[in-house]
Amino acid sequence: MKTEEDIKNAVDEFMTRKLDDMGWQPFGFDNEVVDHIKNMCMSILQTKYKIGYPGGSFVQAVVDNDLMGAFGRADHINKDFIWLYVELLYNY
Repeated sequence: MKTEEDIKNAVDEFMTRKLDDMGWQPFGFDNEVVDHIKNMCMSILQTKYKIGYPGGSFVQAVVDNDLMGAFGRADHINKDFIWLYVELLYNY
């Protein structure tokens, strides 16, 4: 990945696939939650590839593969989606 546009396209593709695979609406996820998750995905890839602004302490812990640090810094949404962020990192 070389540009923010590359990252945006990767996150859009990843999220579209996950939305199709999981069917987010039956789980009660509204657009605000999905947007929060998407923003975290963008920040994680930007931090990993050093493009744009680096993420905060939660994002850095995810990128650094620091499981305890990530859970300790996660908000109420991110605690439930660390698995998704790890899958994103693994695939991109």
